[in-house]
Amino acid sequence: MKSIQMLAMYLCVTLPSGLLPVAAQTPNDQVMNALDLKMDLAETKLELLDSKIRLWEDKPAALEMKLRDIEKQVRQLSFSPEEFNDKFMLLDSLMVEQRTMMADQQNLMDEQQALYDRINENNFSEGAGISSMNEINGLDNSPAMNEITGLNVQPLNKYVISIYPIRLFEGTLQLSLERVLKKGNAIELSLMATYANKEGIANYYVSNQKLDYYNAVLDSYVPYESESISGYGASLAWRNYLLPRTNPKYEAPRGVYAAPTVMYRRLTLFGFDYSIDEETGNTELVEVKQYLNVFSGGILAGWQFVLWNALTADLYLGGMVRLSKYDGDENFTRYKQVRNIDFSGVMPTFGLKIGIVK
Repeated sequence: MKSIQMLAMYLCVTLPSGLLPVAAQTPNDQVMNALDLKMDLAETKLELLDSKIRLWEDKPAALEMKLRDIEKQVRQLSFSPEEFNDKFMLLDSLMVEQRTMMADQQNLMDEQQALYDRINENNFSEGAGISSMNEINGLDNSPAMNEITGLNVQPLNKYVISIYPIRLFEGTLQLSLERVLKKGNAIELSLMATYANKEGIANYYVSNQKLDYYNAVLDSYVPYESESISGYGASLAWRNYLLPRTNPKYEAPRGVYAAPTVMYRRLTLFGFDYSIDEETGNTELVEVKQYLNVFSGGILAGWQFVLWNALTADLYLGGMVRLSKYDGDENFTRYKQVRNIDFSGVMPTFGLKIGIVK
């Protein structure tokens, strides 16, 4: 027993207070040990918190570097964000407009289908006209209704290319181009090329020209025999179609029209004259060559028919004032026959032209 007490005293002297067995420690020592452990734990937590704080301090710097990189990339872009946003808004508005148009188109298709259903219910014969069906169904025969229902039987034509066949017997090829500007107005430009002689289709026209020239030897105008007429010309007309206001199917270029017209022609007249030499009594052949300018202006009225939506036939008549003047003369010609190419005065005009419509 005594030896055991001595061993315990030896252990208490040699071991540190913190390593003493629990049974050998005093209550104060136990409290101190607990406090030490808590202090160690607190220090560990503080170190961990300090590490987190340092990590959060480093994050703003890294974030700032990333923001600088992003700003640099934005500055390098070829477009601005505001412009991109505007384009996006425009695209969105166009998509909305497209959806609206598709909805309107669907409504029109529904209306058209309803119209067809009503037509089928009435059991019309094949020969019934579109206007009669519209009247029975109580529909307006206006261009707007025709456009909606797709039943417009008069498609819009913009161009008419025509030729004047009667002019061919005068040795003149005249082509015209009519351009529709509005449903009641059009403008027409014509070009003319002339070559007429006694050996061609214009023989009758050339042979019946009563022409004369100034003979300096006789100091008077002397008639001569015409051989050929050549040259060129152009005319311009403004066509006002009169019926579209009352009947839409007579829109230009079809129906009655009135057209103020101006024209210019430059011609070369060639022929022969026979003169007698007073000294020898021989007959000499004299060549005659004259240059003629022809100015015309007036008004025409006519009716242009469109056949099968492809061909046109235009009947016209009117009155023109023609002024003719030879090169070298001071005044316009006078006392010429109406059939002459060098006639000056008021003359009636009429004719036919045929063409194609586009």
